[in-house]
Amino acid sequence: MQNQVEAQAQDRIVATATRRSRRGILAVTLAAVALAGAVGSISAARAAGPGGDEVGGGMPMHRMHRILDAVGATQAQRDQIRAIWSGLRPQLRAERASHQNLRQQMIAALTAPNINSGQVESLRKQAMASADKISALITQGMVGSAQVLTPDQRKLAQQELAKEHGRHHWGPPTE
Repeated sequence: MQNQVEAQAQDRIVATATRRSRRGILAVTLAAVALAGAVGSISAARAAGPGGDEVGGGMPMHRMHRILDAVGATQAQRDQIRAIWSGLRPQLRAERASHQNLRQQMIAALTAPNINSGQVESLRKQAMASADKISALITQGMVGSAQVLTPDQRKLAQQELAKEHGRHHWGPPTE
């Protein structure tokens, strides 16, 4: 009788540990999916660049207009900068769509009944390469935009950006 009671107690301990282990795996998987979603959303939001996607351009375009106003950019300079970003926008849009597709594949891989760590790693590498392409395109646009401005205007633009540094980052302002 004692052995049967001990066996039942041991079974309950094992069952409890198994449930906790499954909950832990589920929690880690859900956290990974949430992180993949957050990274993809952030990348997609940043990929729009100062030109934005729509006619109005949204917040990045508003910020660019504010900075160009502050530095006294001429209409010709504004037109050149708009042309730079208009030329990059199709490439950014295509790369962002590719990045979104990779994000969906990552979510599917992380929520599959069996997780293939090799596949997840391959998707991670592809997503990082995509993010690097997006970053390179945005950098190309920023360099082109900066070259349109005079050295004095670039200095004023840097001062404008420094004023808002603490407002666009997580955590307390760094001063």
